[in-house]
Amino acid sequence: MTVRHRTLTCVLALGLVVLGATTGRALAEEQSGADTDRAVEAAPPAAEKDWSLDLDLTYNSKYVWRSIQVTPDPVLQPAVTVGYKGLSLNVWANMDTTDVHSNENQFNEIDYTLDYSFDWDKVTVSVGAIHYMFPQLHVADTTEAYVGIGLKVPASPKLTVYQDLDEHDGTYLALAFGHTFEDVWKPTKDIRMGVDLGVTFAWGSRKHNQFYYGAGAGWADTTVHLGLPLKIGEHVTITPAVNYMWLLDDGITESLGDGNAFWAGVTFRYSF
Repeated sequence: MTVRHRTLTCVLALGLVVLGATTGRALAEEQSGADTDRAVEAAPPAAEKDWSLDLDLTYNSKYVWRSIQVTPDPVLQPAVTVGYKGLSLNVWANMDTTDVHSNENQFNEIDYTLDYSFDWDKVTVSVGAIHYMFPQLHVADTTEAYVGIGLKVPASPKLTVYQDLDEHDGTYLALAFGHTFEDVWKPTKDIRMGVDLGVTFAWGSRKHNQFYYGAGAGWADTTVHLGLPLKIGEHVTITPAVNYMWLLDDGITESLGDGNAFWAGVTFRYSF
C-alpha cells in the first residue's frame, strides 16, 4: 500500500470517529434535551476525592509499541496508578507468557510515569516524564519528557509530544481523536456498558525514527481502537478491546517487515 493510499485511509478513519462522536452527541442531546457534558444521572454528583488508586491487569494477544511488535505472543500487563488531585504516579509492566524472548513469566519492561494534568476552560494539559526499564533484556534504560494538550470538543483531539532525554534525543508526536458513548447498554442500575472509539496518528523525528526503525523523519503509524468498558458497581470495570495498527512510511515498513498488526485483549480495573 502506498503512502498516498495509507493517508486516504487515515483520513477516512478520522472522519468516521468525528462523525460518530458528533452524531452520538447530537442524538444524546435530542433524546435527553440536555447538554451531554453534564452528568447523565439525575442524582447529585458525589464529592470528588483528593486521592485515587487504580489497579489494572491487562491480557493482550501481543504487545505493540510505536509501530514495533515487541512481543508477538500473548502478554500480561499489570499497572498501578496513585493519584492526588491532578498529580499521579503510574507503574506499568509487561510480562511475556511464552518463551519467545527466553524470559517466560518474567517482567521484561517496567515503566514509571509521573504526570500532572489540569483543565483550563475547554483545554486539558498534561505534563510529565516516563522512565523505561528493561530487565531481562539487553536494552538500555531511557527517559522521556512529554507535554499533551487536548480540547473538550467533539472527537476530543489531543496532541502529545514526547522528547527522549537519554538514548537518541528524538521526538515523537501522537495526535489522537476519540469519543466515549456512555451507558449504551444498562441492564441494571449497577451494570452499564459504554463504547470507546479512538484513532491515533504518530509522527517521528529523524533521530527517533532512525533509532527505532532505521528510517528518516515522517509519519510512523496509525492505530484504531475499539473498547467496550463494562462498569460493575462503583469500583470494577472490565474492558474488552480490539486494536489495529498499520504503518504509514515505506521506509519503516521495509525495516520492520509486516506493516500491519491486530491485537485484542481485556483489562480488569479496580478503582478505590
